[in-house]
Amino acid sequence: MPEPVATVVIVNWNGERLLRSCLDALARQQTSAPFETWVVDNASSDGSVALLEREYPSVRVLRNEKNLGFAGGNNTALRQVTTPYAVLLNNDATPEPDWLEQLLAPFGQPGNERLAAVTSKVVFQPRFLRLTLETVGFTPGGADPRELGVRLHGLCIEDVDVTERVLMERLSWGPEGTGGGRFRWLRPSGELLVPLPDGHPGPYEIALRWAGETDKAATITWEGGGSVSLPVTADVAEVTFEVPAGAPSVDVVNNVGSIVTTAGYGADRGYQDVDAGQYDEATEVFALCGCAVAFRTDAGREVDWFDDDFFLYYEDTDLSWRLRAAGWTIRYEPRAVVRHVHSASAVEWSPTFMFHTQRNRLLMLAKNADSRQARHEYVSFCADTLQMVRAVLAAVRRRRRPPVRPLLARWKVLVSLLRLTPAALRRRRQIGRTAAVGRPALGQWLVTGR
Repeated sequence: MPEPVATVVIVNWNGERLLRSCLDALARQQTSAPFETWVVDNASSDGSVALLEREYPSVRVLRNEKNLGFAGGNNTALRQVTTPYAVLLNNDATPEPDWLEQLLAPFGQPGNERLAAVTSKVVFQPRFLRLTLETVGFTPGGADPRELGVRLHGLCIEDVDVTERVLMERLSWGPEGTGGGRFRWLRPSGELLVPLPDGHPGPYEIALRWAGETDKAATITWEGGGSVSLPVTADVAEVTFEVPAGAPSVDVVNNVGSIVTTAGYGADRGYQDVDAGQYDEATEVFALCGCAVAFRTDAGREVDWFDDDFFLYYEDTDLSWRLRAAGWTIRYEPRAVVRHVHSASAVEWSPTFMFHTQRNRLLMLAKNADSRQARHEYVSFCADTLQMVRAVLAAVRRRRRPPVRPLLARWKVLVSLLRLTPAALRRRRQIGRTAAVGRPALGQWLVTGR
């Protein structure tokens, strides 16, 4: 049997419901590259390990005694890999049959001797209905300058609540409220991408729970020429409509390489764009996406893989920055396609998400960015926290309920930063001493924005 050239690493934490799809898709790979599969289990409390032992005896299982997050979990395997290539795959991702073949191909192409990583074309797992909303907008006034349309409390398709899986990045503002009162304000016009149930040919019954600032109407249209006018009332109410069978569905981009803004925020290139072939050209990108990526093992070893302190989020962007500082490049390969169940393990806007993204963005800047940029973002975070302290004190003086929870979340980030920033600065000095590409040159990759 030929020696493997790649090791596919899957980090798992309570992902029993996800593992079969992922591992079965790996087993169907049509590739000339022999590979082995390792699953790192981050102290799962469900039946993940039993499932692996029972149904996937050829998979090597590495068991951590505690949850080390995405960074530490992957490092458990990556620091043991001996094959020329190390490949990461999320447990909530299912690769197309030729994914691995296409992902590894660029490493052998002439001129790619300093290619450190190849990142995949990641699309959302389901197909989507592309709906357009139009309604009369209004501005609340006062301290709120937003133009608002309707308040969306819930969306069901075929009696299944898919509110948290609807893609509406360009139509909605951030979530507000908690529990059953959670909602999002939608803008007066824009696009809703509604996930379709697997194997359901239509027609589709869609139910919306929404309200407005007053009674009015909203128009929903979909590809193929369909349209419906629906009532919106000042009180939350449910309305339903039907989209006929045969209405066109689309794939939607999750990630085609990653970008970093001048304020240090990481972002998925192409996020929530309808896939119309606009990302079908291979290209160099600043940062990789850890969901589905192949590394040249020697490059990862050179920079010591992920930073364990990050635990979750921004660890892949930080690694990308360090690889580039060491003189390596990163490429996006559109023919290497995976379908991804977005945020299956960690929920966006949750306290865990907010803590790690806020903290790790600043740690990444402390290690990698121009010193002026890093200092500005640290000061801005502290200043915003001070403003929140003032708001709490003002509410207490006026005998109103103070906004304590957001402030406590900020303090938690600050305490963690006080503990971890000294180590980040030591790593910054080490990166600077060995860098093949300077920080000003790498800063040219950053895009304007926050």
